[in-house]
Amino acid sequence: MTSNQKETKNKTFYNKVIDKGGLKKLIAKTFTEQGSARCASVCDQLKTLGFRYATQAAVSISVEDLKIPPIKKEMLAEAESTIKNTLSRYANGEITEVERFQKVIDTWNDTSESLKDEVVKNFRETDPLNSVYMMAFSGARGNISQVRQLVGMRGLMADPQGEIIDLPIKTNFREGLTVTEYIISSYGARKGLVDTALRTADSGYLTRRLVDVSQDVIIRENDCGTHRGIEVTPMKDGDRILIPLSDRLFGRVLAEDVIDPDTGEVIATRNQAIDDDLAKAIGKAVDKVKVRSPLTCETARSVCQKCYGWSLAHGDWVNMGEAIGIIAAQSIGEPGTQLTMRTFHTGGVFTGEVARRITTPTSGTVKFSKKLKVRETRTRHGDQKLVVEVTGDVIVGAEKISVPKDSLLAVREGDVIQENDLIAEVMPQKTRSTEKVTKDVATDLSGEVHFADIAPESKTDKQGNTTTTASRNGLIWVLSGQVYNLPPGAEPAVKNGDKVKPGSVLAETKLKTKSGGVCRFEEGSREIEIITASVSLDQADIYLEHHGSQQQYVIHTQKGDRFALKVVQGTKVQNNQVVAELIDDTYTTNTGGLIRYAGLETGRGNKKQGYEVIKEGTIVWIPEESHEINKDISLLLVEDGQYVEAGTEIVKDIFCQSSGVVEVVQKNDILREIIVKPGQLYLDLDPDYLANIDEDNIIPPGTQIAPNNITEEEYFAQFVDTNEGVGLLLRPIRQFEVINTTQSPSQESLNTQGSAINLKPVMRTFFKDGERVKSVEGVQLVTTQLVLETHEGMSADIELVPHEAEEGCFRLQIVVLESVLLRRELETEPNIITRVLVEDGQEIAPGDVVGTTQILCQEEGIIQGVREGVEAIRRVLVVRKSDMIDIQTESKPTCKAGDFVTQGDLLAENITSPESGKVLKVEDNRVVLRYARPYRVSAGAILHIEQGDLVQRGDNLVLLVFERAKTGDIVQGLPRIEELLEARKPKEPALLARRPGFCQVEYRDDEAIDVKVIEDDGTITEYPLSPNQNIIVNDNQRVETGDPLTDGLASPHELLEIFYAYYQEQEDNQGMFECALAALEKAQLFLVNQVQGVYQSQGIDISDKHIEVIVRQMTSKVRVDDGGDTIRLPGELVELRQIEKDNETMSITGGAPVQYTPLIMGITKSSLNTDSFISAASFQETTRVLTEAAIEGKNDWLRGLKENVIIGRLIPAGTGFNAYERQDWEGNDVVREVNGNDYALMDESNRLSSSLTDDEDVIIDDQSARTYSPDSMIIDDDE
Repeated sequence: MTSNQKETKNKTFYNKVIDKGGLKKLIAKTFTEQGSARCASVCDQLKTLGFRYATQAAVSISVEDLKIPPIKKEMLAEAESTIKNTLSRYANGEITEVERFQKVIDTWNDTSESLKDEVVKNFRETDPLNSVYMMAFSGARGNISQVRQLVGMRGLMADPQGEIIDLPIKTNFREGLTVTEYIISSYGARKGLVDTALRTADSGYLTRRLVDVSQDVIIRENDCGTHRGIEVTPMKDGDRILIPLSDRLFGRVLAEDVIDPDTGEVIATRNQAIDDDLAKAIGKAVDKVKVRSPLTCETARSVCQKCYGWSLAHGDWVNMGEAIGIIAAQSIGEPGTQLTMRTFHTGGVFTGEVARRITTPTSGTVKFSKKLKVRETRTRHGDQKLVVEVTGDVIVGAEKISVPKDSLLAVREGDVIQENDLIAEVMPQKTRSTEKVTKDVATDLSGEVHFADIAPESKTDKQGNTTTTASRNGLIWVLSGQVYNLPPGAEPAVKNGDKVKPGSVLAETKLKTKSGGVCRFEEGSREIEIITASVSLDQADIYLEHHGSQQQYVIHTQKGDRFALKVVQGTKVQNNQVVAELIDDTYTTNTGGLIRYAGLETGRGNKKQGYEVIKEGTIVWIPEESHEINKDISLLLVEDGQYVEAGTEIVKDIFCQSSGVVEVVQKNDILREIIVKPGQLYLDLDPDYLANIDEDNIIPPGTQIAPNNITEEEYFAQFVDTNEGVGLLLRPIRQFEVINTTQSPSQESLNTQGSAINLKPVMRTFFKDGERVKSVEGVQLVTTQLVLETHEGMSADIELVPHEAEEGCFRLQIVVLESVLLRRELETEPNIITRVLVEDGQEIAPGDVVGTTQILCQEEGIIQGVREGVEAIRRVLVVRKSDMIDIQTESKPTCKAGDFVTQGDLLAENITSPESGKVLKVEDNRVVLRYARPYRVSAGAILHIEQGDLVQRGDNLVLLVFERAKTGDIVQGLPRIEELLEARKPKEPALLARRPGFCQVEYRDDEAIDVKVIEDDGTITEYPLSPNQNIIVNDNQRVETGDPLTDGLASPHELLEIFYAYYQEQEDNQGMFECALAALEKAQLFLVNQVQGVYQSQGIDISDKHIEVIVRQMTSKVRVDDGGDTIRLPGELVELRQIEKDNETMSITGGAPVQYTPLIMGITKSSLNTDSFISAASFQETTRVLTEAAIEGKNDWLRGLKENVIIGRLIPAGTGFNAYERQDWEGNDVVREVNGNDYALMDESNRLSSSLTDDEDVIIDDQSARTYSPDSMIIDDDE
């Protein structure tokens, strides 16, 4: 404690209600003036007092406590009437859909806000002891926004997409919500819950990264002696002061004397710490102060006491060895949890900003001063007002009222106004970024489109898509009428101007046949079938036969052939598809075998379909028996080449059926296959006779194979290896003659227009010449099939027609059908009817009409909107009686035919139009109007329709394009903090001015499209805009380096780069080091203010110094561009001060200095690039960090807390801080080690005088306890 605080013996007397804020102040005051122990004692007494009275008062909330202000009804009624008025303006086409929406939302917002004020007023005046009021306004529980929902109105809500629903919740929780309101209100509630759950994790991770980046920042010395500092100003958001200067100064140390600009007296001196009173005094005198800061501290790798200032924990100088890095990290990370949840604390209730109102002090006539420049503008509510372009005065009588730029004037020159009337609304100066949004406008009535004043423009982009936009503000009129949609292919049966009655045909679609034929039609079916060709087997009968559990249809022909039907009734068959197969065993074998063709030729085909026999011949069949085994070789009971008798067991449980030689096929000790080749085996062969034998071929009868052995039949000869040597195997053969004897069954066919169709018999074999057929049972070598012959691409249907005479007997019929679909009649469309014009069995020619679909008129009227030619739209309009209104006028009408009038316009003297519409007829005393509905369209809107189009109710007319302030909910809170601290580039960065100068903004169609800056030396720099950037500067506005020209968030990297380049261009630059420091300072302050802004917007107070400690860590390194004559490598990241030392050495030795670029690193990157590899490895990417450290042979000097904790040493902070690390402190104090502990020492003025009063020895303060130690010997240098 400082000695002057000691004298606070004067007691302060409070006589007022103390709420949460007052309590905070009281405790803070006690703490700073009396120390922590006393403060604790006071808190204890307060707690006892509080609970005692809370017990006696028994404050609770009951339903009766929720008092609703009686004025609420009136306020709602007023809002409803404003909205009703807005709706009628919208209906008359005075404002666009967007303007209506905006007005409705603003109206409800104002109502909700004023109701909130009424709630407070009501409580204060009628029931100040109300428990709800006491809780909320004392700060014990709840806040005004929650109370508002209980007894005011819940207000506007947002839907899940973040769009505001323009139906407000007018009730509060006391009255109870309607079902609709309840559902709307639960969107926001869910959003809040989900959000809370998700973001707790984010916040924790942020804290971890922050601690990691700053854990080695410890107060290591008393004063670094720097003369640099940062300028502190009050923090503002537009006109609103978020943090006053006095709050930002508390606990800081001045970098230079503060002098009162009015009197010239010195208020405070350099290196003086600022306490509360001094902060207030400075705040009153000046609006910017240069203070010392961790950002500019010159201590290597840490911060000195003087640059840090007071420790906010006990409102006094920070101790030596205090781990300020970790304190900073926690101070920023901890509120993160609140940040996230705050966005939705009120369950998604929408709150907007209110403009500041300027009223007139006197009555009189309005005049504008010469300086005042105004232009007409359309406000977001669709009103025409004047906007101030150049600040000036509005003169009312003798009073001059200054109106700032961009404010909206509520008066015009020459108006007569009364005292307290509104003159202007000043929009809050927010660099609120806007975004372009679109909204669809759908029509409420069907009819014909008419454009008024829109002037459509068409543009075609590179892809050839054409968009039509409105080039000016105007109206789209939809003239009422009944619109009939015509189905595709329908031809209008009426012309424009025809009169129609109910039941008249407006259009009809004709259904025609392409190929003609015989009609088949069942009542109630939706399709007409037309048989264009058919074939039937008139002489063949079909029966269903059963074979065991299977059944199949069999065709019996008059020749006695039997065919199995291969297709099912009702299926479609294509050209060359098999319809039936002959049942015949002429070509069936008993076993597998080898195939040889003799004279037989087959066509192309495949294994599945078979190969068609082109030329008849013979198939030679050499039988053999094959068994597929796939078992272990150990199960084999015979040998390769062994001769076996029929019935021998060749493998366990497998017996052969014929005698012959065994061939074993095996692979990797797996028995694949056993082949038994039947035949006679001859072993003792005479070489003389072997020449007669042609191996692997057929030998004719009479061939001599041994001295007394001549063959009698044809055999297939093969040499085989047996156990007893090579033998000759003669294998028996069978021959199958392949001749097509099957005749085509008799057919009866009906063909039209060359769609021929018939069945022909075809022989097919499934095996190729030389193929080995593996089978035990046997196969069918050749099959005879009936194949459909028709045109390629044509399909036919299979039908089985029951026989008239015999039951269970069918005839086969194959038909080619064309089917014509009829439109299904819907009960919802009674005006569309379909008629069939043919009968069952009728024969018709190609192109005949088989049915029509007619669209009938429902009401009497006149036809319009039928268009001829290419652009004929499939719609017809009928203008009915009910679309017109006949208005009687007593005098001659003032309007003329063809005019458009809106509701309330004069038609004749004293007669206003009851509806909007188009004047059709004007007679002496009557006007005929056709109902119409105007829709206001703003310039730039995208049109979906053209002049004269017919639209149905609900069709989109136009897409309005408008700008709105981005809802400040998305990149707020945590994500924004993370974006800043990770130094990420924003998604849509703002354009920043590179050098100071004056702007030149070029406008086209009321939109800024181009911006140039004329710099101070006359250079003109162009800044190209990307599509969705909006310029926020005005023509001739002065900009400084780094000022944003467009909306969006500034990128800290770009800011740094711009300032670094700018400072290096200056003629008086002090060298690279100074430029880097100056540029870094700009970027640092930007980051500090941005982070502070996010927390402030959520109402969280964090001291600047905490953010500065983190930002210092982010901006401490530079990237080497060129190492000069030092050992630095390009791309290396080195501390800026380290590099500067290298360069100082070079300037002495005359070497080339290092060239470098300052940079900002995100907290993750900084943590990984820290000097200590132990700390980096324990954070992320452990393997990479450790391998790099090992390869580079890094040392870890264990300077931070984390490294020491990891290897189990005492941390170098607090009592573990080594005061002997440096003894060259400035100042005359030396610290002695007392009882093995090091104590950092304060200045003389900071020591507690030990003159104790009688009661003070009872309460020992932890701050002063150590000075009471009897061994404490504080020795001055001169002793």
